[in-house]
Amino acid sequence: MIEKIINSLRKRLWENNNVIEVCKNEGEVYRTTCTFFDGVSKNQLNVFEEEMHVSLPEDYKQFLQLTNGCNLFIDADKKIAGNLYSLEDVRETAYKSQSLYMTIGSVGEEEIIIDSKKSAHSAYIIVKKRNASFQDAHVLHMNFQKWLDCFIVSQGNCFWHWNELCNKVHSTDKKTTAQ
Repeated sequence: MIEKIINSLRKRLWENNNVIEVCKNEGEVYRTTCTFFDGVSKNQLNVFEEEMHVSLPEDYKQFLQLTNGCNLFIDADKKIAGNLYSLEDVRETAYKSQSLYMTIGSVGEEEIIIDSKKSAHSAYIIVKKRNASFQDAHVLHMNFQKWLDCFIVSQGNCFWHWNELCNKVHSTDKKTTAQ
Protein backbone atom coordinates (compact mmCIF):
# COMPACT_ATOMS: atom_id res chain seq x y z
CA MET A 1 0.00 0.00 0.00
CA ILE A 2 2.89 2.43 0.68
CA GLU A 3 4.07 1.95 -2.89
CA LYS A 4 0.58 2.77 -4.20
CA ILE A 5 0.38 5.93 -2.05
CA ILE A 6 3.81 7.22 -3.18
CA ASN A 7 3.29 6.27 -6.83
CA SER A 8 -0.13 7.95 -6.92
CA LEU A 9 1.41 11.18 -5.64
CA ARG A 10 4.30 10.91 -8.12
CA LYS A 11 1.84 10.30 -10.96
CA ARG A 12 -0.25 13.30 -9.94
CA LEU A 13 2.88 15.46 -9.99
CA TRP A 14 4.02 14.07 -13.35
CA GLU A 15 0.61 14.69 -14.95
CA ASN A 16 0.63 18.33 -13.76
CA ASN A 17 4.17 19.45 -14.66
CA ASN A 18 5.42 18.71 -11.14
CA VAL A 19 2.82 21.02 -9.52
CA ILE A 20 -0.12 20.23 -7.27
CA GLU A 21 -2.59 22.91 -6.28
CA VAL A 22 -3.67 22.42 -2.69
CA CYS A 23 -6.31 24.10 -0.60
CA LYS A 24 -5.09 25.04 2.86
CA ASN A 25 -6.83 26.45 5.92
CA GLU A 26 -9.40 29.17 5.32
CA GLY A 27 -9.57 28.53 1.57
CA GLU A 28 -6.05 29.60 0.61
CA VAL A 29 -4.88 27.84 -2.58
CA TYR A 30 -1.17 27.15 -3.09
CA ARG A 31 0.85 25.68 -5.92
CA THR A 32 3.14 23.04 -4.42
CA THR A 33 5.54 20.30 -5.41
CA CYS A 34 7.19 17.33 -3.70
CA THR A 35 10.70 15.91 -3.76
CA PHE A 36 11.63 12.25 -3.40
CA PHE A 37 15.02 10.60 -3.01
CA ASP A 38 16.59 7.27 -3.90
CA GLY A 39 15.46 4.52 -1.55
CA VAL A 40 17.67 2.57 0.83
CA SER A 41 18.57 -1.10 0.51
CA LYS A 42 17.39 -3.91 2.76
CA ASN A 43 20.98 -4.18 3.96
CA GLN A 44 21.01 -0.51 5.03
CA LEU A 45 17.77 -1.10 6.96
CA ASN A 46 19.21 -4.20 8.63
CA VAL A 47 22.36 -2.32 9.68
CA PHE A 48 20.25 0.52 11.09
CA GLU A 49 18.07 -1.88 13.10
CA GLU A 50 21.12 -3.71 14.46
CA GLU A 51 22.95 -0.50 15.40
CA MET A 52 19.89 1.09 16.99
CA HIS A 53 18.58 -2.12 18.60
CA VAL A 54 15.11 -1.52 17.15
CA SER A 55 12.79 -3.20 14.73
CA LEU A 56 11.31 -0.70 12.29
CA PRO A 57 7.67 -1.17 11.29
CA GLU A 58 7.25 -2.91 7.93
CA ASP A 59 5.27 -0.07 6.36
CA TYR A 60 7.94 2.45 7.30
CA LYS A 61 10.68 0.19 5.90
CA GLN A 62 8.72 -0.03 2.62
CA PHE A 63 8.59 3.76 2.52
CA LEU A 64 12.36 4.09 3.05
CA GLN A 65 13.03 1.55 0.31
CA LEU A 66 10.93 3.62 -2.11
CA THR A 67 12.23 7.03 -1.04
CA ASN A 68 14.80 7.71 1.65
CA GLY A 69 12.81 10.61 3.04
CA CYS A 70 10.86 13.22 1.10
CA ASN A 71 9.57 16.77 1.20
CA LEU A 72 5.82 17.03 0.72
CA PHE A 73 3.85 20.04 -0.49
CA ILE A 74 6.64 22.61 -0.96
CA ASP A 75 5.14 26.00 -1.83
CA ALA A 76 6.61 28.85 -3.95
CA ASP A 77 8.34 30.31 -0.88
CA LYS A 78 10.08 26.93 -0.36
CA LYS A 79 8.04 26.30 2.78
CA ILE A 80 7.70 22.55 3.25
CA ALA A 81 4.43 21.27 4.72
CA GLY A 82 5.86 17.84 5.55
CA ASN A 83 9.48 16.77 5.80
CA LEU A 84 10.01 13.03 6.22
CA TYR A 85 13.60 12.36 7.23
CA SER A 86 16.19 10.15 5.60
CA LEU A 87 17.37 7.08 7.48
CA GLU A 88 20.57 8.94 8.39
CA ASP A 89 18.56 11.86 9.83
CA VAL A 90 16.43 9.42 11.83
CA ARG A 91 19.64 7.86 13.20
CA GLU A 92 20.85 11.29 14.31
CA THR A 93 17.60 12.16 16.09
CA ALA A 94 17.47 8.74 17.75
CA TYR A 95 21.04 9.13 19.03
CA LYS A 96 20.23 12.56 20.45
CA SER A 97 17.09 11.40 22.25
CA GLN A 98 18.66 8.11 23.41
CA SER A 99 15.22 6.60 23.74
CA LEU A 100 12.89 4.27 21.99
CA TYR A 101 11.24 7.20 20.23
CA MET A 102 12.43 7.91 16.71
CA THR A 103 11.63 11.25 15.12
CA ILE A 104 10.98 10.45 11.47
CA GLY A 105 9.85 13.85 10.24
CA SER A 106 8.36 17.22 10.93
CA VAL A 107 5.27 19.18 10.00
CA GLY A 108 5.63 22.83 10.91
CA GLU A 109 6.60 22.99 14.57
CA GLU A 110 5.57 19.39 15.24
CA GLU A 111 7.60 16.20 15.10
CA ILE A 112 6.33 12.92 13.68
CA ILE A 113 7.57 10.11 15.92
CA ILE A 114 7.56 6.32 15.93
CA ASP A 115 7.15 4.77 19.35
CA SER A 116 9.33 1.71 18.78
CA LYS A 117 7.87 0.01 21.87
CA LYS A 118 4.54 -0.10 20.02
CA SER A 119 5.79 -0.54 16.45
CA ALA A 120 4.76 -4.19 16.37
CA HIS A 121 1.17 -2.99 16.77
CA SER A 122 -0.87 -0.90 14.37
CA ALA A 123 -0.88 2.31 16.43
CA TYR A 124 2.60 3.70 16.94
CA ILE A 125 2.67 7.24 15.48
CA ILE A 126 2.98 10.13 17.94
CA VAL A 127 2.98 13.85 17.16
CA LYS A 128 4.36 16.46 19.52
CA LYS A 129 5.56 20.03 19.37
CA ARG A 130 9.32 20.42 19.08
CA ASN A 131 10.93 20.61 22.55
CA ALA A 132 7.64 19.68 24.27
CA SER A 133 7.49 16.76 26.67
CA PHE A 134 5.94 13.47 25.69
CA GLN A 135 3.18 14.14 28.24
CA ASP A 136 1.88 16.78 25.79
CA ALA A 137 2.14 14.52 22.73
CA HIS A 138 -0.79 13.33 20.61
CA VAL A 139 -0.97 9.56 20.19
CA LEU A 140 -2.59 9.26 16.77
CA HIS A 141 -3.71 5.62 17.02
CA MET A 142 -2.40 4.83 13.54
CA ASN A 143 0.55 3.36 11.75
CA PHE A 144 2.85 5.16 9.30
CA GLN A 145 0.94 4.03 6.23
CA LYS A 146 -2.31 5.50 7.54
CA TRP A 147 -0.56 8.69 8.66
CA LEU A 148 1.07 9.17 5.24
CA ASP A 149 -2.19 8.48 3.40
CA CYS A 150 -4.13 10.93 5.59
CA PHE A 151 -1.41 13.58 5.28
CA ILE A 152 -1.48 13.37 1.48
CA VAL A 153 -5.28 13.29 1.29
CA SER A 154 -5.38 16.35 3.60
CA GLN A 155 -2.92 18.06 1.20
CA GLY A 156 -0.31 18.69 3.87
CA ASN A 157 -2.70 19.96 6.52
CA CYS A 158 -2.36 18.82 10.13
CA PHE A 159 -5.39 16.52 10.01
CA TRP A 160 -4.82 15.41 13.62
CA HIS A 161 -5.92 18.89 14.76
CA TRP A 162 -9.12 19.01 12.73
CA ASN A 163 -11.32 17.90 15.62
CA GLU A 164 -10.00 20.79 17.71
CA LEU A 165 -10.47 23.20 14.80
CA CYS A 166 -13.99 21.98 14.04
CA ASN A 167 -14.98 22.20 17.72
CA LYS A 168 -13.59 25.75 17.86
CA VAL A 169 -15.57 26.76 14.74
CA HIS A 170 -18.68 25.02 16.05
CA SER A 171 -18.49 26.82 19.43
CA THR A 172 -17.93 30.16 17.63
CA ASP A 173 -21.01 29.47 15.47
CA LYS A 174 -23.09 28.79 18.61
CA LYS A 175 -21.96 32.09 20.18
CA THR A 176 -22.78 34.02 16.99
CA THR A 177 -26.22 32.40 16.75
CA ALA A 178 -26.98 33.14 20.42
CA GLN A 179 -26.29 36.86 19.96
